[in-house]
Amino acid sequence: MIALVDVNNFYVSCERLFNLKLLNKPIIVLSNNDGCVISRSNEAKLLGIKMGAPLFKVRNIIKLSNIIVLSSNYSLYEDISSRTMKLLSSFSNQQEIYSIDECFLGLSGDQNIYATGQKIKKQLWKYLDMPVCVGIASTKTLAKLANYCAKKQPQWSGVCDLSKLSDIRINNIMSKINVGEVWGIGIKTANKLKAIGIDSVLDLKKSNAIYIKKKFSISIEKIIYELNNIICFPINLNKQLKKQIIASRSFGCPIQNYELLVEAVTTFTSRAALKSRQQNTLAEYVTVFIGSSPFQKKSNYYRNNITLKLSYPTNDTNLILSIALKALKLIYKSNINYIKCGIILSGLIDKSRTQDYLWPIKIIEQSRLTQTIDNINIKFEKNSLRFATQPIDPIWRMKQSRKSQSFTTSWEELLIVN
Repeated sequence: MIALVDVNNFYVSCERLFNLKLLNKPIIVLSNNDGCVISRSNEAKLLGIKMGAPLFKVRNIIKLSNIIVLSSNYSLYEDISSRTMKLLSSFSNQQEIYSIDECFLGLSGDQNIYATGQKIKKQLWKYLDMPVCVGIASTKTLAKLANYCAKKQPQWSGVCDLSKLSDIRINNIMSKINVGEVWGIGIKTANKLKAIGIDSVLDLKKSNAIYIKKKFSISIEKIIYELNNIICFPINLNKQLKKQIIASRSFGCPIQNYELLVEAVTTFTSRAALKSRQQNTLAEYVTVFIGSSPFQKKSNYYRNNITLKLSYPTNDTNLILSIALKALKLIYKSNINYIKCGIILSGLIDKSRTQDYLWPIKIIEQSRLTQTIDNINIKFEKNSLRFATQPIDPIWRMKQSRKSQSFTTSWEELLIVN
């Protein structure tokens, strides 16, 4: 059996963790630069706030209904996610972290799966104040469907175990759920399926898998098998290494100055290199991209990127940065209002599988220096040690006018108890 554990309204739940005044209030959390809605409390959903809605389109509802608006606090969310996944790992040695707020757990051999699901729900609330729903079934696709039922239908009390239901009842449930709610079925695919008469989950379950494979893809074929209790997507216990690492942000305000772009490239290179070290990979290529707003006049619109090969595979920030700044210089144009730039590390290879160099002393010394810097930044504060061209509070930083404190990741922003 497989359980899919999903935190309800995760970003909102993280915000409520340290601010009890937010309980039972309509809340929305915004995307980068306070652009769109990316998380909603149940109270906000009932008021008609849609996921992905641009902030300017819902200002009237916000004002009339006194909806609390917050900026994204990614450092807080990542830390709470890490704590959540660590607690969930105690329930099974088969865990696949699927996203920041959900994971699959293998529960084979468990004699009372439903009781385990309830225990998961209660312990996450007891120790982390994280409200979750648990879906249990024989395959990942069915577990996702069970989790959907647990969220949408109060009678399940947050835990839906399809393995305890008869085929007739499961089919009855499937007949009432839109095919677009199936894991792996996007909006476009759902519309195409409806065009050939497949409207519900049950319709998809009963469809001809071979025909669907020819008309769509092998992935949809596997989904049909999974809906029929045939495992096609087993739990992946091996943490997947990223094939490329991207670090980028849209600027809070347009910038023209080359030195400010150097600040941004330095900042993003530092982030990308750190992520590469954290997954123990080395990069062979670095790409730098910059761009202005696509809504500008054609004569002023500019977007460009360039990829350069590193001298040798590395995850050392200093070495990557020297090439990244060289790349920036090659594509920079003056008198352009840049609104975004970023770094891509590609050609990533497992560090443990690379061969040694004939003269490795300098590389080893550089690696020790980088590791020391990482250890200091982890122990004290992120960016306690940084490059001179990496500012603490850049003028181009994202708009986060409604950001809460970094309660668990910054010494300066710890919660103060009076």
